Amino acid sequence: MLNSILIAAAIGITGTPGMRDQDARAALLDAARMPVQAELGRTPKFRVHQLHRDGDWAFLLATMQAADGKPFDFTGTPLAEAAQQGVVSRTYAALLRHKSGHWEVVAKAIGPSDVAWEDWSKRYGAPAKLFAQ
Repeated sequence: MLNSILIAAAIGITGTPGMRDQDARAALLDAARMPVQAELGRTPKFRVHQLHRDGDWAFLLATMQAADGKPFDFTGTPLAEAAQQGVVSRTYAALLRHKSGHWEVVAKAIGPSDVAWEDWSKRYGAPAKLFAQ
């Protein structure tokens, strides 16, 4: 199911005119990388499938890659065993909110095997249209 969602998703920033600004995009992606680096000890490169912004809210859906663009390797991370068993994807989803001049990750899903962000709109009060494909 998740693969079909990723295949159907648009590549690049979509849905928000303000997100076409490369500096704004870079700031948002840098903020989104921080939890992955903190939890896995590696900084991923993102192949962006969806990046939507609505006011102070943003939603990112991406595939994690190594710095050289190769598939992200979970070896040596807390998710290594689960990845070897095939229960971890290279998908990353993050809900961010702009506060005090910078982006903060409100919710994240590192390597989900299903649509972990399905209830984020209700749970965190984010606009539902952020999650539209």
